[in-house]
Amino acid sequence: MHIVILGAGQVGTFIASNLSREHDIVIIEKDADTAEKIRETHDVLIIQGDGDNPNVLRQAQIEKAQIMLAVSGNDKVNIMAATWAASVGVSKIIVRIRDTDYLEYPELIQNSETLIVHPGRIISDKIISLIGSPFAWKTEKLAMGKIKMLKLKVEENTPVEGKKLTELGPAKAWIFAAVSRDGKISIPTGETRLMTGDYVYAIGVPSVLGKLKELFGVQEEQVRSTVIVGGGRLGRGVAKTLSERGIDVKLIENNPERATLAASELNKVLVFRGDATDSDTLVEVGVESADYFIALTGDDENNVLSALLAKNLGARRTTVLYTKPDYIDVIEAIGVDRAISVRLSVANEILSMLHLGGIAQVALIDEGKAEVLEFDVKEKSDICGKALRDVHFPADCIVGIALRGEDVIIPRGDYVAEDGDRIIIFTLPEAEKKVEKILSR
Repeated sequence: MHIVILGAGQVGTFIASNLSREHDIVIIEKDADTAEKIRETHDVLIIQGDGDNPNVLRQAQIEKAQIMLAVSGNDKVNIMAATWAASVGVSKIIVRIRDTDYLEYPELIQNSETLIVHPGRIISDKIISLIGSPFAWKTEKLAMGKIKMLKLKVEENTPVEGKKLTELGPAKAWIFAAVSRDGKISIPTGETRLMTGDYVYAIGVPSVLGKLKELFGVQEEQVRSTVIVGGGRLGRGVAKTLSERGIDVKLIENNPERATLAASELNKVLVFRGDATDSDTLVEVGVESADYFIALTGDDENNVLSALLAKNLGARRTTVLYTKPDYIDVIEAIGVDRAISVRLSVANEILSMLHLGGIAQVALIDEGKAEVLEFDVKEKSDICGKALRDVHFPADCIVGIALRGEDVIIPRGDYVAEDGDRIIIFTLPEAEKKVEKILSR
């Protein structure tokens, strides 16, 4: 499949790396140095030029593309490129737009499937989900929200600590799909024993997953107060959403213009102008009594530092936004409670929209250490009508959940996939190609 990607930033290159094994990828990048770096490190065709230039798009053979991903850092360029792609017949177009004022433009495009990715909304939804499940270290919605994945931590002296999975009782509507220990993710068996410090990925029905609080010995209180750092579009959006849900919100912004704008837009939010890496500012805001502290600036280091200060001063939970992929292991190791990757969040959204070969890549876990795939079983699918034990999936994956209409099935060896079933698979990178080959037959 011929796929044109506009923008060789973190999102564009991450998606290109993920898709280049199976598809013909062309990347258009304006910056010459970035284009040359991608040319040296990625197995893709790179064209240096403006993405809204018709001649550049022709060089990328846009008229042959089945998919166009406009994910540059310029909303106007993305919209112009998407409009041109639609005019030459590209059937699926995904446009990243940051500024909400421009969200209506792609809706004017006719005769193509045009989808919009708005990073602010994606991150905001993830934060809301985390606050809704404050005992989880990570949350992902699967199967259009019918299924949820939670990342949970095994703490010392909790009911699950030291137990084998077989000792935790039969799972009726959820499954432990993976265990992360010392930064390495593995697919567990019934004999896997959970140890202090392990992270466990549980997949299941949202209403049932809440019962895992008992297994993990979590005692939590409702989130009533939040301190947010960062008065940009994202920070203001999250603050507005939380305040509308009845949560007391205080926002810290160092830039005087952004602070003034935030104060004028957010009637129910108390806005402080100050430096969140200064403990005096945090004390003034009253961070010691905050249920949640969320750092949403564009500076990874400041986000982490302010979160650590807030935690030290008494904030119950901390969440930071980060952009550098190498930060994830460090962030968890030094004591920050939650971390949200801008790159992974946006890339996951785009990959789930593609649904290539009937397979949707719903979530990349911990910078690609594992993946969650969704597959809609069709009558002609090779796995349709076969018992799961006869499909011979590789060992480094697990078919975690099957949906049949409104019914949720925990697949065992005797599970037989039927036309219309949706199955959710947790897989490690080494098994991904084998899994996709089985599903695509």
